[in-house]
Amino acid sequence: MKEPMRAELDRRGLLGLGYKGLLFLGSSVSLGIGSSLGSSQDPQAAAESVPKNQGKGVGYFAPRKLDMKFGMTFKSNDNFCTNLFATLAFPTDWPEQKVQVKQSNIPPNAQWQYRDLPPNAPTTARQLLMSIPAMQPEGELGLIFEVEIEKSFISAPADTSIYVIPKKIPKELNWFMGNSPMIDAGASDIKRIAKSIKDSKPETAWAHVEMIYDWVRENIQYINGPIRNTREAMKDKRGDCEEMTGIFIAICRASNIPARCVWIPNHCYPEFYLEDDEGKGYWFPCQVAGDRQFGQMHEYRPILQKGDRFKVPEYQAPQHYLSEFFRCNQQQVGQRDPEVEPIQDLGPLREEIANLQSQAPNRNQP
Repeated sequence: MKEPMRAELDRRGLLGLGYKGLLFLGSSVSLGIGSSLGSSQDPQAAAESVPKNQGKGVGYFAPRKLDMKFGMTFKSNDNFCTNLFATLAFPTDWPEQKVQVKQSNIPPNAQWQYRDLPPNAPTTARQLLMSIPAMQPEGELGLIFEVEIEKSFISAPADTSIYVIPKKIPKELNWFMGNSPMIDAGASDIKRIAKSIKDSKPETAWAHVEMIYDWVRENIQYINGPIRNTREAMKDKRGDCEEMTGIFIAICRASNIPARCVWIPNHCYPEFYLEDDEGKGYWFPCQVAGDRQFGQMHEYRPILQKGDRFKVPEYQAPQHYLSEFFRCNQQQVGQRDPEVEPIQDLGPLREEIANLQSQAPNRNQP
């Protein structure tokens, strides 16, 4: 028997929206959909008009419920397929996101389960694992989950002076320190920038992180392209949302500030971690590639995963992103492989995203 067929599905197909479309989706779309802020208002002015959270940490407002679909479809070729196995990033609950499975369409011979990651630590990503023992030649089936996702906007705290960089990193945050795939926090230029910002003696930890944020936005030019390691992106000071997010995270980690990627359809952005004056920690988002949003986030696309260093049995090396994965056993017949297609149906957001993409060429890049 030949080796199992393996295929890593194209993450860029799911994360490949251009910068100008991203710019809309991270700001004016969110501000204009399902909230009272109004799409006719200038995105920056609208963001600044959001009331600050008077408590500690971030606040949540303007919740919106959206019906979406997640899963996979399979089509066999001219031969029997056996031991089909696939994984898919599946949204899970976060303070800003509630996920409810409303209905599932699962064939009788299929099995599924969740895998929460990382093991033995607070969950930051959930995978849907699907297996099918066999498919007839020219067979077709789908495993589809209909879910309701309630997503809220995030507002920054009113008093940012109380936050400090942790003196001792909690054990569960070790996943968000040091190097990870595609993010090199130990690179000499990253360390140099981290030191120069620290040496400028920011008045508060919040101001310290905001200086890192501003450095990335002012010094890294947005250029859409294939994903690169932060070390490579730093050489020519260019990159898209993945590189810009990675560089921000790398400088934070080199400054002893935990940070991580947040992955949503077509985009990613970073979160950083600070503690309050009583030692309680909080995660704060920021939009590095797109309209300025620091400590806040106006975004209705679902969170698929948080983090950038995942260990899964399908790969020997740690993964930057939990890509869709598929394998099956079969004998080669003809030139056509079995087909597998991830389903990521964003429901009402589909048309809104399409409209923004059509407008994107007329949008000025900041």
